[in-house]
Amino acid sequence: MKLSELAEQIGAELKGDNIAVERIASLQEAGPGDISFFNDLRYADQVAQTQAAAVIVPSDFDGPTDAALLYVDNVDEALERLLAVYAPPPDKPPVGIHEAAFVDPSAQLGSDVAIGAGTAIGSNVKVDSGTVISAGCVIGRDVTIGARCFLWPNVVINSGCTLGDNVIIHPNTTIGADGFGYRFAGGAHRKIPHIGTVVIEDDVEIGANCCVDRAKFGRTVVGQGTKVDNLVQIAHNVKIGKHCILVSQTGVAGSSQLGNYVILAGRCGVSDHVKIGDGVMAGPGTGIASHSEIESGSKVMGMPYRPFTRYYREVSLIQKLPDIDRRLKRLERQKDKSDSPKDHS
Repeated sequence: MKLSELAEQIGAELKGDNIAVERIASLQEAGPGDISFFNDLRYADQVAQTQAAAVIVPSDFDGPTDAALLYVDNVDEALERLLAVYAPPPDKPPVGIHEAAFVDPSAQLGSDVAIGAGTAIGSNVKVDSGTVISAGCVIGRDVTIGARCFLWPNVVINSGCTLGDNVIIHPNTTIGADGFGYRFAGGAHRKIPHIGTVVIEDDVEIGANCCVDRAKFGRTVVGQGTKVDNLVQIAHNVKIGKHCILVSQTGVAGSSQLGNYVILAGRCGVSDHVKIGDGVMAGPGTGIASHSEIESGSKVMGMPYRPFTRYYREVSLIQKLPDIDRRLKRLERQKDKSDSPKDHS
């Protein structure tokens, strides 16, 4: 695509030759025919060294380079638009029902719905217009799926669950599995029935190999705009607010509540009946104990969790412990010598 065409699509001002580019690459890996990007003036020398044919740069960039430049106000936003230009169309089934799919006669499908091979859709299911259900999915009875959703292959939506509009669910994720609930009696773990449901609100995206468990009673809720990474577990009766981020290998135990705009970094462990306020950020590997409450706007880290500033002070101190230990032993030896009986002979 010619640079002038790309400039128009991403809202850039072109300075340099109107050449054609074929691929997107980093500054270090780009070669002739590639377009790259740069958004940190501290590393301006990389633009001068790149072999890219063209570079997207901030509007205040004035460094030397042989590449054509596309000036923008926001490089991240321009890159997002550029990726959309080059992105191949998703591998999805055509509109209609594949001959190898099963759709119960009572199911209601909106216009332009696509159902892939090997998919099974149960009784009284409602699927709104423009939704794609890829190959191998299983949709249980009484499920409601909103408009323009995209379910990648092998997604399972168990009975009674609800998805809003524009929901994306990646492969092998299960919505509405039984919650992990047992009662120990008579020398055995007795299964507790879970008769509730799951509600996934509008604009949620859930990664691959995740599980959102149904409530014991009532609803497990994932709030509007929330984004869930791969390999995340959300347990029964959890309530997650709007526009949260849950990163890979995080687990949220039963009946915990997250406010809006919460960020849980990778490998966070949230125990049961925890309350996390709006805008809380929990760093990687944070452990939050049962029945804890974290105030809105807090930044926490560690196991058990504590404020970022305290955590990093403690880590810094731990790194000094070998030196402190050596100094302490030296002082003890000096003290032993000073306390030893003197020879007056």
